[in-house]
Amino acid sequence: MRLQICNLCKDYATPVLRGLDLHVEAGAIHAIVGENGAGKTTLLKILSGLTSADAGTVVLDGEPLAAKNSKAAHRAGLSLCSQELSLIDNLSVAENICLRELPGRLRLDRATLDERCRDLLSTFRLDIAPDERVRNLNLAERQMVELAKTLNSEARLLLFDEPTSALNDEQARALHAVLLERAKNGASILYVSHRLNDVLELCDHVWVLRDGKVVHNAPSKELTVAELIRHMSGKEKLAQRLTEARRSGPIHLSVRNLLTPNMKRPVSLDCHRGEIFGLAGLMGAGRTELLEAIYGLVAHTSGTVELLHEHERTELASVNGAIMHGVGMVPENRASHGIFRGLSVAFNVTIAELGRVASRHLLNRRRETKTVNALIQRLTVKCDSSDQPIEALSGGNQQKVILARWLHRECSLLLLDEPTRGVDVAAKFAIHDLLRALRDQGVCVVVASSELEELLALCDRIAVMSSGQLVRTFERDAFDQDKILEAAFSSHNATQVA
Repeated sequence: MRLQICNLCKDYATPVLRGLDLHVEAGAIHAIVGENGAGKTTLLKILSGLTSADAGTVVLDGEPLAAKNSKAAHRAGLSLCSQELSLIDNLSVAENICLRELPGRLRLDRATLDERCRDLLSTFRLDIAPDERVRNLNLAERQMVELAKTLNSEARLLLFDEPTSALNDEQARALHAVLLERAKNGASILYVSHRLNDVLELCDHVWVLRDGKVVHNAPSKELTVAELIRHMSGKEKLAQRLTEARRSGPIHLSVRNLLTPNMKRPVSLDCHRGEIFGLAGLMGAGRTELLEAIYGLVAHTSGTVELLHEHERTELASVNGAIMHGVGMVPENRASHGIFRGLSVAFNVTIAELGRVASRHLLNRRRETKTVNALIQRLTVKCDSSDQPIEALSGGNQQKVILARWLHRECSLLLLDEPTRGVDVAAKFAIHDLLRALRDQGVCVVVASSELEELLALCDRIAVMSSGQLVRTFERDAFDQDKILEAAFSSHNATQVA
């Protein structure tokens, strides 16, 4: 399917697309890259019928696209894998994957349905029962189900918005192999991603968006990551600064013999004031569960979680208790667990500490606006105003709002689960700089990330989890990527890590 886009425009409160021109040939994979807010997701939403353009034309194989909704887009041969997952929690994995077929084929053979589901998920080496309810899956598993749902079609134009944001490298490579095969068979693919190395490896051509317009396009073989970053930012260079080895303060977080139902062995660790402590490991290694147990979201069957303030010890046993004693959490799935949808940016910032923007137990709107605007400016959140609904912001800017919430609270311990998932390069560096600044102010920062390069650049120490157990901790002066990966795989290979 040949796609031609000419002079596409879209305004919300402010212009998002400003006369965008783009074309994709049949059988090709084209990447769209840009900072958060550049217009990438809006473009895909217009193509897939989720929203309409204010001006411009979209032509498919010489015929104007008139997709007024997602069903019409699907009939025209388009299929979208959205960044914000569109799965139905109460339905099974198989029902979600084959959702488009169910209303019109009530007699669809269950065995056939399950077999197709297994075939699609096997692409990602994912062993999930087809009758498993989606609500029981973690974020990475949900993303793979969403991908399988998108690929369960004969669509001639496939649209992917950050399809690998929750996947590990092996799963991402498996997806790329499928997309290359689809392109070989004549499908056209638009691929939006912040993983720039993946973009250059997978795609035939790259389009760079900035402020709603195409500012550069070229065959991927003619580009480098550094050049992409320069075109995306409009700056000569965005270089990531490595964290230097430094001496941290006293122990602030003490975890002793912590055990949850899904952990194989008790976990013990200490994290210091003025330290960025990293958690590495494969998908399902237990990083998220450990953070949630520390925060009180997951009940632990044994062990203790304590905060140390000088000579005082405070045991944490609930979310309310954690927040009360200065613990903040940035969850992996910000859409469902991080933001309060339908409410303003201001509310999402101040909800953890309303007392600071209140007078005599009543909200002081002037104080709220002043406080929130200062944090928005500090974190360079792109929004029209603090009254704007949180869901109107891009994913990266939503993440910054969640961080602003805990800056407003002035936490002494900050837990972050995949803090830069789905954000652009500039936003990632800004978040890293913020975490370094908090560390330098004496905050204890714990970061779980599936991007090992991020942890290597950011952290003072890295603990590795493998199959529900903490297997090894590395000091900064002993960081070794190969050894960290070896530790991550150690429990799977049943080998002993020295």
